[in-house]
Amino acid sequence: GLRTRGLDQQTMVILFGGHGDAFGQHDRNYGHSIFIYEENVRVPLVIAQPGATPLKIGRVASVIDIAPTILDLIGLPAAPRHEGTSLLEPRGRMALFFTDYTLAWLGLRDGCWKFLYEVESRRARLFDVCADAAKTHDRSENEPARVTAYRDRVERWSAAQRAKFGS
Repeated sequence: GLRTRGLDQQTMVILFGGHGDAFGQHDRNYGHSIFIYEENVRVPLVIAQPGATPLKIGRVASVIDIAPTILDLIGLPAAPRHEGTSLLEPRGRMALFFTDYTLAWLGLRDGCWKFLYEVESRRARLFDVCADAAKTHDRSENEPARVTAYRDRVERWSAAQRAKFGS
């Protein structure tokens, strides 16, 4: 449609998914589910810009990074209200997740580390997804300081979001 209207050479196209889908990779984890494993939160992101060389971003990102990335691509600074950062910046950063379908879960991805936290039970799981992509070996008992730091981080973030959006 863009090509037939002569807009294909002046239009940026952004395509991204709103959620992942699980197919039983973890116990009771099907569909959109209540969990925040990689299969639940990993989504596609494609940005096509006329005349630009395609880029592949190989680090953790979040959908909150989309607006700052688009602004960066067109040469404008990100607005102060944007929580994300441009994916064109060379440094990686932590991505935060939550779900509250039936159980409240908080989580984060920090490089190779994936932290999952069930709010009500205060049960935490920690995975090294670079060494254990299937997330079958919980490392939380071997990494108590990391678990505590990550728990504090997601709880502070959650509290800030509730204060900001009034829930």
